[in-house]
Amino acid sequence: MLLRVLDERGAVETTSLADALDVHPVTVSKECHELQSDGHIRQISGGVYTITDTGQRYLETLSE
Repeated sequence: MLLRVLDERGAVETTSLADALDVHPVTVSKECHELQSDGHIRQISGGVYTITDTGQRYLETLSE
């Protein structure tokens, strides 16, 4: 899951996320857009994302 990768690695480029998740970079970009709209991640710079506090709390609810 994309949020888990960001939680474990910190700020990550979309291409590295795609490699880690074994999916196409376009798929990661779409998911990042959705997660950013929900406030779970934020874009630091072009194509680099990090998890937010909201995203970490959401991830904790999935682990329970």
